[in-house]
Amino acid sequence: MTSVGNDSAHFTKGSTSHHSEASAWLVWSFAGLFYLYQFILRNSPGVMIDDLMRDFSVGACALGGLVSFYLISYSSLQIPVGLGMDKFGPARLLKGAILLCIAGAVFFALADSFYLACFGRLLIGAGSTCAFLGSIKLATYWFKPEKLALVVGYTMLAGTVGASLGQTPLALAIDIFGWRETFFYIVIPLGILLAAGIWIFVKDAPPEGPLVPHSPLDTSFKSLSVHLKDIAVDYRIWALGFYGALMYIPILAFVDLWGVHFLMKLYNIDSATAGSVTTMFYIGIGVGSPVVAILSDYFRDRKITMTLGAGLSILCNSAIIYVPDIPLPSMYGLLFTAGFIFSVQPLIFSSVCQLTPHANNGTAISFTNMLVMILGLILQPLIGHLLELMWKGTMENGVPYYSIADYRAALTSIPLCLVLALLLMPFIPETFPKEEEVTA
Repeated sequence: MTSVGNDSAHFTKGSTSHHSEASAWLVWSFAGLFYLYQFILRNSPGVMIDDLMRDFSVGACALGGLVSFYLISYSSLQIPVGLGMDKFGPARLLKGAILLCIAGAVFFALADSFYLACFGRLLIGAGSTCAFLGSIKLATYWFKPEKLALVVGYTMLAGTVGASLGQTPLALAIDIFGWRETFFYIVIPLGILLAAGIWIFVKDAPPEGPLVPHSPLDTSFKSLSVHLKDIAVDYRIWALGFYGALMYIPILAFVDLWGVHFLMKLYNIDSATAGSVTTMFYIGIGVGSPVVAILSDYFRDRKITMTLGAGLSILCNSAIIYVPDIPLPSMYGLLFTAGFIFSVQPLIFSSVCQLTPHANNGTAISFTNMLVMILGLILQPLIGHLLELMWKGTMENGVPYYSIADYRAALTSIPLCLVLALLLMPFIPETFPKEEEVTA
């Protein structure tokens, strides 16, 4: 298969017979399913905290470190993967990345030591780097520019479905089979099926080229380095990246890791039930992402939407953490609402694409995504460290016992990050395409 980066004809020929939209959605769907799958792998530790602490004989801080190994490779490889997608196209990288995720899952499930489990998480994070970037990069070649926000919204929807599957359904499977067996009976076979689909169906671009012709791409290392430098000195990209990172903290710190345990203590419920509560956050994103994208396109505005989202997120997440005696049904509603409000966050990626030339969209998205994820690398183990500092030395069923007050104090970082996101809005430009850009 000819790579995107090495066949400039794909981007310059003005073919009048364009591919069908169904073909575009088919190709994108396998990248979207990969994004779904990596979320199952990423979220899995959140519903087996006690099992992992017990099997590897570690406390909260070490567990946060284990989980964050995903983020170490995921964050550090964003820019190399973005450069690679701009040079070689997304298809090749997606095919290798899904195999890397499967290998990481195998190492993690077989791990008989804490360090081997960390290595497995490192491989999973490395492979997962390509999932979101590949989905968006494919969309820039298979869809019209005005469809990009919608495709980003559906990509986020795929991720939320995967994250939901990594909560209650995964917790129930672990209760039945055990966590290692669940990986070998369910998680790894699903990855193998997905890998087959990616290898068969995913292509870099339509045979006749993108719907919107582009100028030939200079994909030399020197040219890509110049593109990266241009992105790295653009304060608007940094502002969007930091806004996205701060808005993402409720997922990384609460929903993905500590939220299930917090809710188990708060309501005296099992992990499957607590997982069903945190799943509502992802259901909220799934509903909200396409709705917010459509509304943003309809009102031709992104900045005001992002500002409102940050303000409402402060209120909603503070209520989840601090308001006492919230009935369990109301907590379901609060998590759904928080997820719906979070749906403004993916607008940063369509904004970044609008601010950068098409030739280096992949690098720009990867740079932004690196900024988004790197804060979680700090917050996940930091919250674990804060829990250990406040721990009274009590053990329960062979694992440390952390009180509700301990959790509330440690999770204070979440609303603080959201306040900082709101304070960044003056540095973020309005990026919705002007009329002449959409119709050109």
